[in-house]
Amino acid sequence: MLSMLFVQQLMIVLNAKIALGREKIQIKDIVFSIAGAYLIGYLSNFSQLLAMTIFVSITCIYLYLDIRNLETSVIAVTMSYLAGIMLDHFSDIIVDSFKLGQLYLIVLIILEIIFALSLSLFVRYVRNRQSYVDIKFTKLESVMAMVTSIIFCLLIFFTEIRQDNHLNNIVYNLILLILIVIIFFVISYERVQQTKRDYELRSQKQRIKNDNRYIKEMEKHYNELRKFRHDYQNTLLSLDEYIKTDDIDGLKQYYDNSIKPISSKLNSEKYKLEDISRVGNKELKSIIFNKLYSAQMAGIEVTFEARSPINDFYVDSLDLALALGIILDNAIEDTEKQSHGDILTGIMKDESSIMIIVQNSITEETPPVWKMKTPGYSTKGNNRGMGLANLTEIIDRNQNVTLETMKLNGYFLQKLNIKIGEVQND
Repeated sequence: MLSMLFVQQLMIVLNAKIALGREKIQIKDIVFSIAGAYLIGYLSNFSQLLAMTIFVSITCIYLYLDIRNLETSVIAVTMSYLAGIMLDHFSDIIVDSFKLGQLYLIVLIILEIIFALSLSLFVRYVRNRQSYVDIKFTKLESVMAMVTSIIFCLLIFFTEIRQDNHLNNIVYNLILLILIVIIFFVISYERVQQTKRDYELRSQKQRIKNDNRYIKEMEKHYNELRKFRHDYQNTLLSLDEYIKTDDIDGLKQYYDNSIKPISSKLNSEKYKLEDISRVGNKELKSIIFNKLYSAQMAGIEVTFEARSPINDFYVDSLDLALALGIILDNAIEDTEKQSHGDILTGIMKDESSIMIIVQNSITEETPPVWKMKTPGYSTKGNNRGMGLANLTEIIDRNQNVTLETMKLNGYFLQKLNIKIGEVQND
């Protein structure tokens, strides 16, 4: 009895984690499953219905403590629990049909392993598809999933447990469960399609917004260059007049008052964004230019470096633009409060990876990294900032992208590492 409960508890946890893209069994999963098996075995002596209810509830709580998302935890555990019931019924039918007697546990383990492997392959296939997007579950959906599992617990309790597990009732319940699973997949498929349509629409709007903003900033930059050209022509005419009249003292004074400041201006940070032209991706180029140019206008010292042209970033363009936008926003927010703040941004590429680095100066008041990753955290007040929580979420849905965040020698450093040659989500 305890062995069967342990296998069922462990596989429910494992299948729920596989569905969420976390395939590794940890020691804590085994310890939890052993403790859960003993608890459920004890409660079954009083009420099997109560035991089944707690069976699901404690697993939801356990998964929530791991992923910190209640709605997703409830739905993942519920679906895993229903799959466990389905495999349990298949095992009963196989054992009864082939007169396998005491081999129920072995049959169940074999079916559980086959199901877990199949689920793992399916999840990998879905997540590796270029059109993959994450689905956010609502509270209503999680409540409906929980109600479905409770109703099925009641159905099993009254039609199987209280009637000595007759094979006919097991078959009927299995057919009903299969129908529920089919309905669930149909609804999920439609939900995925709608989510993809919404995602593509948001992507188009974001690209249009970025392009329009880039064009406006380029127009401003062009007007400044025209003004500089006009000033440059006037400067040459003035120099020509001083030279023609051999007014050396006037020429020196003119150089100190007029030409030297222009030289300093040419060497200022305002003209250190030339390397942006080496970024071949329009969305990324627009984000980098707009953010750094805005930072310059706010008096922040900025630098951008890209030693070689990079056209393909091997990752979804919008996700990369959103992620870098959040990083630059956080950097600008932190440095604009400083009297001499600076931001260094760079893109480097080798044969195996692309690295995007954003480094900004910090003060003693800058919060620790762990606090920045808290959902909803912002130095502007409650519920106003995206923090690093949303950034981590964007990174997680692109399997070939990793994010490193650290404080180093008075600077806050963030590195986006993009592996080349891996499967991407474009």
